[in-house]
Amino acid sequence: MKRILSGSLTHLAPPALMRLLSATATSGVLELVTDEGSFRMEIDHGWTVVPPPDQLDNASRVLSCGEGAFRFEPGEVPPIEGQSLSLGAFAEAVRSGLRDLESGQIADIEVDRLVSGEIAEIAQAATLPNIHLLPSKPPLNPLDDLVEGLADQAPQELLFAQVGVVAPDPRLWRGAVENEWRRRGWEVRQIGTNDELEPANLDVMVVHQAQGVSRAGNEERWLELVRRAREAEPPLPVIWAAPLGDPAWVHELVAAGVSFLLPVPPGEGGEVQGRFIEDLTTVVDRELRSLSPVSRTVLPAAVTELVDALLHEADPEQAVGVLLQLASDHLLRGAVLVVEETAIRCRAGFGYPLVRGTQALPRGLGILERVIRSSEPTMGVDPKAGGSHRLAEVLGVDELPSATAVIPLGVGAEVTGILVADREGESLPDLSELVVLAGRLGGVALYS
Repeated sequence: MKRILSGSLTHLAPPALMRLLSATATSGVLELVTDEGSFRMEIDHGWTVVPPPDQLDNASRVLSCGEGAFRFEPGEVPPIEGQSLSLGAFAEAVRSGLRDLESGQIADIEVDRLVSGEIAEIAQAATLPNIHLLPSKPPLNPLDDLVEGLADQAPQELLFAQVGVVAPDPRLWRGAVENEWRRRGWEVRQIGTNDELEPANLDVMVVHQAQGVSRAGNEERWLELVRRAREAEPPLPVIWAAPLGDPAWVHELVAAGVSFLLPVPPGEGGEVQGRFIEDLTTVVDRELRSLSPVSRTVLPAAVTELVDALLHEADPEQAVGVLLQLASDHLLRGAVLVVEETAIRCRAGFGYPLVRGTQALPRGLGILERVIRSSEPTMGVDPKAGGSHRLAEVLGVDELPSATAVIPLGVGAEVTGILVADREGESLPDLSELVVLAGRLGGVALYS
């Protein structure tokens, strides 16, 4: 990374910017320009020299200002001489006091302590969290029994995407296909050809006609079914899987509002039908993803560019480590969960005894699926709920505190992971800056 990076402090306040540069252990020159003045510091792998006393007051004013701009020029700098401190710890010390990472307490300090003999102790306290990385191999068992247990005891804690299937012959949808889709967090809802359609209770509808004669003499009824689905609020996507050899009929379906037309293969069973189910699964997945709202969490271009530039050569493990280190500035425990097709798997964390956990959860748990589908964080859980208990088991603890944050990663078009974190029962601090950074950092870490 050689390009000079710049942006507004409105989107990334000085302490958050400095914590990011510290966590990525980057080197270069950072300049902050605000209405309160300007401040320049040389950074060596995330560390900087403590300025002399006559500059500390100016530094404090600049670092506390939320208006202005930053300019970061990456590159090698001369070795630090004299007392030094990690950039993140320095920003926190000047702005709001020092955090004793060992005891979790906040202690107010005077500026002149930064240049006293306590500097060595301050620097020593700014250690990295003990991040535990779990194996990257996905689990073989998606733990279906956990979902079945909740389905019996607390069905309200489950959240499955509802896929309505209208099929004159429902045999294909019983057994393997139904079970596989359930592992993905989709529930098949069989709809009879004469049933009253209720679009509000569905997310996607599949019309499956293995034989074209299924519509013979009933064309208008089938078209009306499609129109009612598309006129719903919000419109219900319709996937039409049937023989498509009649161009005039295809035209009628498109005009009625079918979202996707998928030809069915001739015959039943075997490799051909297997490919058909695979293709249909892909189309349903695409339609469900398109329904997920784009997160309201704003990721300004300057933030996206900065994160991408700082991590452009980092492997996924390094990126996950940066994310968890940033989380450790605010929280005492944190874990990254990866969202996969048929499971939600714990990838890494600090503070939680992860090795005691089962390391994976099935899709469909409402406590996580709501965050995945909405792209919005949750700042509290019900510790006694069954879903919270399952999540606690994965993290290796008996119970999560009510003040637990569940933050989406990779926000925008798709949520690829989740950050779960807490302060062991203490109230959560303002996590707005972490939510913004976690969205982009998580996307880089889990897409890499």
